[in-house]
Amino acid sequence: MEQKTAIGVSEAANNKASALAFSSPSGIEPIDKGACGTTDVKLCIVQSNEHISGPEKGKDEKAVLEPHELYHPDTGRKAWLCVFGAGCGIFCSFGYVNVIGVFEEYYISHQLKDFTASQVSWITSLETCLVVFFGVFVGRLYDIFGPKPLLIPGTIIMTLGIMMTSVCTDYYQFLLAQGVCTSIGAAMIFNPCISAVSSWFVKKRATALGLVNAGSSLGGVLIPIIFRNVELKAGFGWGVRTVGLVLLFFSAISCVTVTSRIRQPGRQAINFKQTYIHPFKSLSFTLSAIGIALVYWGVFIPISFIPSNAVKHGFSPTLAFYLTSIQNAVSVVGRIAPGVLADKFGRFNIYIIGVYVTAIITVALWIPATGHVPIILYAGLYGFFSGIAVTVWQPMIAEISPIKEIGARLGAVSAVQSFSSLFGSPAGGAIVTHNGGKYWGAAVFAAVTMFAGATVVQCARMTITNGKLWVAK
Repeated sequence: MEQKTAIGVSEAANNKASALAFSSPSGIEPIDKGACGTTDVKLCIVQSNEHISGPEKGKDEKAVLEPHELYHPDTGRKAWLCVFGAGCGIFCSFGYVNVIGVFEEYYISHQLKDFTASQVSWITSLETCLVVFFGVFVGRLYDIFGPKPLLIPGTIIMTLGIMMTSVCTDYYQFLLAQGVCTSIGAAMIFNPCISAVSSWFVKKRATALGLVNAGSSLGGVLIPIIFRNVELKAGFGWGVRTVGLVLLFFSAISCVTVTSRIRQPGRQAINFKQTYIHPFKSLSFTLSAIGIALVYWGVFIPISFIPSNAVKHGFSPTLAFYLTSIQNAVSVVGRIAPGVLADKFGRFNIYIIGVYVTAIITVALWIPATGHVPIILYAGLYGFFSGIAVTVWQPMIAEISPIKEIGARLGAVSAVQSFSSLFGSPAGGAIVTHNGGKYWGAAVFAAVTMFAGATVVQCARMTITNGKLWVAK
């Protein structure tokens, strides 16, 4: 008869059985509490005659648990410290991406005034593209090495790119410094932060990621204000350098505080087929990736062109700059509240509804808006609802991914997104140029692509729910 004894050596929060039971939706199988005889366990001394033979039969065998077994998901100091650090990292990486409209308007009016809006938009769209595209590589590296080996060099590269941007004068220099160098560094910060938080949370994952992504909105609020105030007093170079120093400080915080609940295996060969091809054998995953990519094709067009559209309708350059801050201030709520709702009512449900509403207000409000009040109103509403489009997809993908593959799968979706985000703003700029500087065509294009993307994600949802259009969660 098998005899098992166990001694629990930890506080109640480090509960192996509960940790695995909570994590089972993400690929970790629940265990039998009887294996240790207690739920209050950090280190079990397991004696099993079934698995030990020979002279060692009957002796104690130590089993040191994996980190995801030691730490209860959804709670604890390490988990929430990771959320704080990841928020700082997203403030620096995607927060900088969120202000592409500010830089685009400045370049059109100053250093690159001889170039068309479509040509200038290639700089900012390349920035967005590479931040999400490099997730395909960074995500897998995260699964192997964990966050810190990526966060530290990412901070250095991003800071270098920003400092080089401050001395740029020609188109190709901006393309290389801001479009390429800064983006590579930002990608090495963005993806590990999202993946690390996803490992610490299961039931509250969307809420936690909503808090983290609020960091990008705070970045979108503060970065334009910092840049504008310093630029007016000391010029473009010092405005950009000051922003770079602020982002360096917050990136350093993320390097110290972001950790993973999963023990990474360390250096190993990357199986390309298993990592990047196998996930797309799942119809729900493939449709989700395509739908999210379509949404990304359109969602950054208003973000890019709201400031320049405002200037065309009589806004001062300073007030147009602050439109981006207004949009991102409202987006703070638009990233936190939907996360809480997504955990309660379902991540797919909230994402689909949010994207549909974003598309509707783009054609209903942006096209007819000509005065100060309607443009500011649209910027605020778009900031709120677009926050759903760029935030809730992460816990949505994590929900249908094994926990040890979250980084790679988020990266795979990011790679698909990158191509649509690359061509989104230039396409919008080309439409504006074709229409003689009018923005209604870009608004229609953005709305149609977002509406199509939400519809494809709805189809993905139906493959999971056996054809049902709506499931409570």
